[in-house]
Amino acid sequence: MDQNLPTNTDIKNPKDQKQPSLIRITSQKGKLTKVIPVFIIALIIAAGVFSGLVLASRNKSTTSDKGALEEEKLSSQVKESLAQTFRDEAEGVIQKNDTLDKYAQGTHKLIRPGGESQTAYLTSSVLDLDEFVGKKVKVFGETFGSSQVGWLMDVGKVEEVN
Repeated sequence: MDQNLPTNTDIKNPKDQKQPSLIRITSQKGKLTKVIPVFIIALIIAAGVFSGLVLASRNKSTTSDKGALEEEKLSSQVKESLAQTFRDEAEGVIQKNDTLDKYAQGTHKLIRPGGESQTAYLTSSVLDLDEFVGKKVKVFGETFGSSQVGWLMDVGKVEEVN
């Protein structure tokens, strides 16, 4: 007999061999390693939201009204620059523009003597015109062309008139 050939005693029955199980029992440690990264990510997000809210509330309490400029604190060059920028002016009483027309322009209107044709429609990207509703004021700004209203002005400066 050849020595390289297996003998009957060397051949094992396939039923005797242990088959690998298709179902694997997971340990508690395996579940924990899957939960910890999710928990850490949720904790980081919560900390970011909390710190953002704290910083935002702190920032609100320290800011002042930066929309309106105080002329006393401005240099003569800045005053001259503002005069060139806001070259148009008008005087009257500011009212909220509540017109629900699809062609309505301006958030507010300046009621002036002379009727509807003298009304100036106002908008402002630097001032809150709601502070001046019902008051007689002098507004400075830049006039824009409009096909819907006679006079549309972007207001940059407002002075109360007594």
